[in-house]
Amino acid sequence: MNRIKTLIHTHTDYSYDSNISLQTLARFAESERFGCLAVTDHDTIEGALRLRSMTDAKVIVGEEITTRDGHLIGLFLKERIPPDMSAHETVRAIRAQGGLVFLPHPFVKMFGCGVGKLAWELADVVDAVEVNNAQNLRRIPEQRAHDLADQFNLPAYVGSDCHIASSIAPCYQVMPDFDGPAEFLESLRVAELTEGHHPLGYFVQIARQILRSMARMPLPVGVGTNSPVDYLGTPRPVPVMAD
Repeated sequence: MNRIKTLIHTHTDYSYDSNISLQTLARFAESERFGCLAVTDHDTIEGALRLRSMTDAKVIVGEEITTRDGHLIGLFLKERIPPDMSAHETVRAIRAQGGLVFLPHPFVKMFGCGVGKLAWELADVVDAVEVNNAQNLRRIPEQRAHDLADQFNLPAYVGSDCHIASSIAPCYQVMPDFDGPAEFLESLRVAELTEGHHPLGYFVQIARQILRSMARMPLPVGVGTNSPVDYLGTPRPVPVMAD
């Protein structure tokens, strides 16, 4: 059976805090021979939808959704899921579209992005657990994620969570080719996971962006270029792009 190199939890400049353009991601997929990209921008699916016409790789339309309890990922979406609902409401909204519910960085406390203890309650309603997040340099949260996946017999996946073009895929999975959400989950169960983390320079760039946002200074050129909001969450005009 054909096996494909798959990148999950990927951001583009349709996320307010990423400088990875669609063109950059498409070129990267071709040069590094990725057969599948699960694009999960913050609270939008527009970048993922546009990327489908720019690459021969399979593009899974996803979204990293900001819930009141932390972040959840929806995959195989047809419409944007609105932020600021509870985690359980968000799960139901993803399911209503026939999508998959993935649990990213569940035990990471920084910026309130993980669901924390709620992960154990959500384990009965999610489809897969992120056991390695390339932005997380601490081992304890990842070990807890491994324990969660093992205890509930959930598929494990590794998430690049890339925001900077200099480091896109330090971790990835190689899995049997698939057709649709159900086969994707079956393939993920037998995937070969390559764990990894972004290099130090990546975190230096991220830290600079955070400091700029806190000081209300302009972000580096390209960061969040196509996002509907800026780093501080302020709405801004989105340039019209041809399909």
